Amino acid sequence: MTWTPVGDVLPSMLGDARLELHWATQLVSAPGATWLPSEADHSHTNLGWDDALGVLVGRSVGDEHLRAALVLGSLELVVLEGERERATLGLAGRDMGSALTWLGEHMRRDAAEAPELPVHDMPDHPVSHGAPFSDGDPSGRAELEAWFSNASAAIYRAVADEPTASIVRCWPHHFDVASLVVLDVDADAEDARSIGVGFSPGDDSYSQPYFYVNPWPYPPADELPPLDEAARWHTEGWTGAVLTGEQVVDAGPSHQAALVDRERRDGRAPQGHAARVHVPSRG
Repeated sequence: MTWTPVGDVLPSMLGDARLELHWATQLVSAPGATWLPSEADHSHTNLGWDDALGVLVGRSVGDEHLRAALVLGSLELVVLEGERERATLGLAGRDMGSALTWLGEHMRRDAAEAPELPVHDMPDHPVSHGAPFSDGDPSGRAELEAWFSNASAAIYRAVADEPTASIVRCWPHHFDVASLVVLDVDADAEDARSIGVGFSPGDDSYSQPYFYVNPWPYPPADELPPLDEAARWHTEGWTGAVLTGEQVVDAGPSHQAALVDRERRDGRAPQGHAARVHVPSRG
C-alpha cells in the first residue's frame, strides 16, 4: 500500500470529475441494492477499494458471487468473477440506463430486469437526467483514483489496532471512505460514543478532497482542543478535525503520507480511546 503522490491536478479542480465518478459509483452499488437483503445501515450497497486491482468494488451477488467494480481513471465498469475480469464496459458515451442493462445481462442472466440504483439524495448531474457519461477529464479521474487508493490505505492503518473498528468501506451516498470506531460497544447505536475516521473526495462542506476525524456525540465548539500543524476544526453542520487536500499537497510529495498519518494519530489514540479529539461521556 504505497502512497501515490497527489497534486498533479489541484484539489480545487477536481469537482467535475468527482461528480461524474460519484454517479458512476451508483452503478457499482446497484447489484447489492437490488439483489442482496436490505440492511438497516445500507451496508448491502457499500463498496471497498481493491488495492491489487486498483478498483472500487461492490458486494458479491448471486450463486456465482460476481461483483461490479469501477476503474476510476479510465471510467470503466467491470464485472469480476473472483479476481478475474469477466466483462468490461467503457462508460464514456453511455447513459445510466444502458449501463444498468449491461450489468443485468452480465451479472444475473436469470434476472427479469436490470438492477436498480440505490435510493438516496445525490448531487445533480446531467447523467441523472439521461445524458451519457463524458470522457472529459481523464487527468482528474486519475488523480481521484490516487486519492481513493491513498485514503483507503491510510484509514486502514489508522484503525488496524482498534478491535471495535468497522471495515473500511466506501459509502455511495456521500462517496466517502470511512471506518467507525465504537467506544461504547454495549450501548444502542444512537447513544454509543464513537469516532469516525474517513476521507471525502469533496462535498458541500469542502469542494476538494479532505480527511476527517469526527467524534460522536459532537463536543461543544467552545471545548474543542487545539490541533497540531495543518489540521483544523470544522463546526458547521458537523464537528470534526479536517485536513484538506490542499494542505496534503502543500506538504510535498515526500511528506504527504507522513502528514496524513500524523494527523490521524493526533485525532485518535490506541485501543479506542479519544485523544486530542475529546468524546463526551454519555448521560
